[in-house]
Amino acid sequence: IGMALFRGESIRSLINKLDIVLPQEIDYVARSAVTQARKRLGSEVIREVFSRSANTWHARAEHPHWCGLNLYGVDGVVWRTPDSIQNQAAFARTANASGEAAYPQIRMVCLMELSSHLLVNSAFDSVAENEMNLASQLISSIPNHSLTLFDRGFYSIGLLHAWQQAQPDSHWLLPLKKGTQYEVVRTLGKHDQ
Repeated sequence: IGMALFRGESIRSLINKLDIVLPQEIDYVARSAVTQARKRLGSEVIREVFSRSANTWHARAEHPHWCGLNLYGVDGVVWRTPDSIQNQAAFARTANASGEAAYPQIRMVCLMELSSHLLVNSAFDSVAENEMNLASQLISSIPNHSLTLFDRGFYSIGLLHAWQQAQPDSHWLLPLKKGTQYEVVRTLGKHDQ
């Protein structure tokens, strides 16, 4: 976490600022020792630190409201991973008419508080996994009195219904797909139906 918060600092400077020492009370820590220790921690520790810090920051923030609702957004992104045997076994590659992607890829879907851009939660998997399936993993993170904005790629009746049912006062919006057939129930104003 320190490396993320002080990303402008070198590892050596960060170690000195955080006063990191070995159990034998040696005053100097080699940079490689920090890298090796970070690898030993594993991903579960990073997940827990992310979860705790995101929950704490989100709870303490005084986010502005819109019509009494906090605003959230859900969107996805695709990340390239290093081209290793382990990553090839775990993650798919996208392909098009030109061929297959050069790197295995990870799909990530995030729930973000929109006024602060604070990530509240995220879900990761192979690029072969559907964004809507990953978004469904975020349902437990939906706060009450919220409005979540989705892009049109998340149009799934099952996902949107589950999202709305997660809390008594949780709502969602997404852009209308071109060619969608609908019936206007009532008009509230210009472009507001």
